[in-house]
Amino acid sequence: MLNSQSPRLALSSKLGWATGQVAIAAHMAIISIYLLFYLTDVQHLPGSLAGTLILVPRLWNIFTDPIVGGISDRVRSRWGRRRPFLLAGSTLWGLAFALMFWIPTGLTLTGKSVWFLVAYLIVNTGLSLYHVPYSAMAAEMTRDPIERTSLIAVKEVTARASVLAAVLLSPIVIALAPQAALGYRILGLVIGVVVIVSGWSTFVMTRNAPAIAYQEQNLSWRQQIDTFRSNRPLFVLSAAYTLTSATDAFYSALFIYFVTICLGQDSAATGVLYPIGSLASIALTPVWGLLGARVGKVRACAIAFLTVAGIFLLAPLVPIAGTWSTYPFMILLGGSLAGMFLLPNAIIPDTVEYDEALSGMRREGTIYGAWVFTQQTGMALGTFFVGVFLDLIGQTSGAPGAHQSLAITTGFALIPATLVILATVLLRAFSLDRRGAVSGVAGVRPPVADMLSPSDS
Repeated sequence: MLNSQSPRLALSSKLGWATGQVAIAAHMAIISIYLLFYLTDVQHLPGSLAGTLILVPRLWNIFTDPIVGGISDRVRSRWGRRRPFLLAGSTLWGLAFALMFWIPTGLTLTGKSVWFLVAYLIVNTGLSLYHVPYSAMAAEMTRDPIERTSLIAVKEVTARASVLAAVLLSPIVIALAPQAALGYRILGLVIGVVVIVSGWSTFVMTRNAPAIAYQEQNLSWRQQIDTFRSNRPLFVLSAAYTLTSATDAFYSALFIYFVTICLGQDSAATGVLYPIGSLASIALTPVWGLLGARVGKVRACAIAFLTVAGIFLLAPLVPIAGTWSTYPFMILLGGSLAGMFLLPNAIIPDTVEYDEALSGMRREGTIYGAWVFTQQTGMALGTFFVGVFLDLIGQTSGAPGAHQSLAITTGFALIPATLVILATVLLRAFSLDRRGAVSGVAGVRPPVADMLSPSDS
């Protein structure tokens, strides 16, 4: 059994697993920053309709995320429980991602909406097949809470670097095409290839990563649901994470409007400013990890949340004096977002241990099915709210007025700050101790399957 005294993970295992985050991060960057803009300003869909089309496929994932997680807990294969999903999920997801930006010319508003909706539904299906089992691998690879934080930190640095690359290169790819619609088609194809290559590479690179051998599920479905519902730390953390994910999506989707309308800069400036934030995140991710180890992950998480809220409130003070004047704000925001991204993901594996103490089973897939669903739902809600917000203030693809500029600046500052403050309040109800060990559950930890490498099983 691998416990808190388990050996340190090999760097190759950490890097191999983190490679899978390239697909997720590139996807999130494009979806969060460009997708709403693509629908409203390139395909000329109304903001509320565009936001709804992005939100609706998430309803499908209410079912798929937990189901995929539960199935991956029960799979027996020579490649382990999770790794086969990396191949199937990334392939379906990558192909559908390209199709999502390949809306044929000449379609009516209804035709465009149906094409996008079907393609995005398939994207979310493939993403669910990939994201849930991939994320569940973190809880299997080590039980040491400090080592887990290190593993998640490597993943988050990879994610920020991938976002940086996606945001830097996307405007260049789009600008190379003679029409914006063609540029987005090429962008969709490129990201689709990245998704497939990332998924297949991770499958190969994690062949020797530690994993838990197949474990019989001895409880009935009703008993499993009852014990799952008793995992209060999971639901508290998931509720907070939904709000912070909505914050990230709201900020990312509104950022291009903030830059172009409020700061008066060209849309290409996002390809400079957003990477500045990503670089700050990469630099400060290890610092947040050290803070979590020193003061406790939950306390450090609350500090990160409140820091993010405070920096968003500084947005109205950003001077309109060229791209350079926005750099300090982006550095502060990116550095604080590093903690908001890292620490919840470093805490969630501890809820797997809590669940095991309640049920006697390892259900990483089920836990991460709920976790991925909350993240994706929060991001979909955040993007949806931006679409509604733009309609409410009368923003269209035409020239904006002064009141739109003021409304966007105010919303860009107040709405994310409010969401993160609410997440901090929820986090106060979380009940894992400083080292991430289970608290509040009497008795000795039930026996679990040994941690084995695939070659040992």
